[in-house]
Amino acid sequence: MIYAKFHTKSGERIKYHKSSSVWPGIKFVEPINKPFIGWIIGNGKKINFWRDTWAICTPLREHIDLPIHL
Repeated sequence: MIYAKFHTKSGERIKYHKSSSVWPGIKFVEPINKPFIGWIIGNGKKINFWRDTWAICTPLREHIDLPIHL
């Protein structure tokens, strides 16, 4: 789904801005939801932003093309 949003049918990356259909809704409900959003991360010594699972069942790095060292 993300690939389709940022690539043409021929597989090339788009070179123009595409607005989000979801973002206006997220901004609209932010004042209501903001007090309830957050993570309890313990002491912070074992956090790996790219390899830990946050809002989905798989790490972020599996959804985007990152260098192997991250």
